[in-house]
Amino acid sequence: MDRSKWEYKKLGDICTKLTDGSHNPPKGIDDSEYHMISSQNIFNDRIELSDYRCLSKEDFEAENKRTSLKKGDLLLTIVGAIGRCYVLNGTEGNLTLQRSVAALTPKDNVSSRFLMYYFIANNANLLEEAHGVAQKGIYLRQLSNLIVPIPAMDDQQRIVGELDCLNEMIALKQEQLKEFDKLAQSIFYDMFGDPSVNEKGWNMKPFAEIAFAKTGITYKPDNVKESGIIVLRSSNVQGDELAFEDVVRVDLPISEKYHVQNGDILMCSRNGSARLVGKTAKIMNVNEIMTWGAFMTIIRSKFSDYLLQYFKTDAFRNSLASSKTTTVHQITIGMLNALNIPLPPLALQQQFAEKIQAIEAQKELVKKSIAETQHLLDSRMDYYFN
Repeated sequence: MDRSKWEYKKLGDICTKLTDGSHNPPKGIDDSEYHMISSQNIFNDRIELSDYRCLSKEDFEAENKRTSLKKGDLLLTIVGAIGRCYVLNGTEGNLTLQRSVAALTPKDNVSSRFLMYYFIANNANLLEEAHGVAQKGIYLRQLSNLIVPIPAMDDQQRIVGELDCLNEMIALKQEQLKEFDKLAQSIFYDMFGDPSVNEKGWNMKPFAEIAFAKTGITYKPDNVKESGIIVLRSSNVQGDELAFEDVVRVDLPISEKYHVQNGDILMCSRNGSARLVGKTAKIMNVNEIMTWGAFMTIIRSKFSDYLLQYFKTDAFRNSLASSKTTTVHQITIGMLNALNIPLPPLALQQQFAEKIQAIEAQKELVKKSIAETQHLLDSRMDYYFN
């Protein structure tokens, strides 16, 4: 591929639209089909739409005048987690943006996915452009002045085709991981029955007798540093597992009682979105000190494998729904301690844990394959763009 024929142009000159989202977002409502998202929703070639602000139709239409998102637009995170990007495929529903995300519409001679891969490969350059202390960001003027390579469209398509093939392999493997999680939940119901009716007649135990729960730390923007202790937040809970694509670190003395331990369950216990409250992940393979934020709860129990699956059941959700809450969607320690949970014999739980361990072993093989394919993808992007 003859790079001497590539043109180099300012990003602003190759886009018909280059804007960011709302700098003064309206107050959300409990539920609607109109959603406002932020940088926490955008990952490389992936969008997570479980956590968003719901808007009224009127507010959405007012905000949408700024971004007017459509299929093929490139979303690029420019505040906080900088440089992650995603190309809209038209199935995401009614979306508008907060200030932390920029929307780009390339001209006809530029592929959105080519630009996406270019930005992923050159994330370090974007970070160098960022300013700020507690939360770094890139201004639109800086973004517009960035110089990007523009090969002929045939070359763009050839590059995108190769990289898309590797990305699709990764996506298929990630779907395998989700299927393993579904299998774990299916085994739970097969072995223990539906907790809503407790047809197997297990003894009911107060939550406080079988588990310990504790909410996390609070911190100020000035405490956020590039180096420091990771504070786990709701964005770090994806599926059943921890994800570290979006981390906050703080420079604070953290008491040992606020250090997570392997085997702990991390739960999102307070959020403006009811969809996120109760989301859980198991802490595994932790090899550095980590803590958790004030809107999160750590649950510690010798029955953690059982409880992790129980928290996904309708029985758990329904028992919380019957509790009195404030206007903020939350699960308090008091609400957890008030629960009565069907508890199968420990021997049966140990059999369940062995099945879960076998599933986790298979998941680790898939994760290893994902890492290897990701390494190949990274090397090919580096070849083309650096």
